[in-house]
Amino acid sequence: MAKDSDAVSFRLPRFGPAQMVMAVALVLLALFIYATVQTAAQGYRLKREEQALTQEVAALARQRNELEGLLRYLKSDEYIEGFARQQFGLVRPGEVAVQVDAPEASGEERLPGQRWWEALFGQ
Repeated sequence: MAKDSDAVSFRLPRFGPAQMVMAVALVLLALFIYATVQTAAQGYRLKREEQALTQEVAALARQRNELEGLLRYLKSDEYIEGFARQQFGLVRPGEVAVQVDAPEASGEERLPGQRWWEALFGQ
């Protein structure tokens, strides 16, 4: 049997009050740094989101202005008169309506560039 003095014993280091205060201070410092980093990251994300929303608001404001302009045009007498002339063939009193029929398409179609070729070579 081995003697007690021959046995290897591990002795835990003793922590005094100064070491305990230092350990608590390090833990608190680590928590403070973690909270600061999280706050900064959240601030960065919020700033990016704010910029994106600001751009979206500006785009929507432009779109609204365009739609308001279109609405004013569609309510104008000029548009209503033009629509009535095109869609219904209406005319003002004293005007004469003339309908022009488009010529019927011939059986052969010309290819692009064929006309100048005919002009140069007389075919």
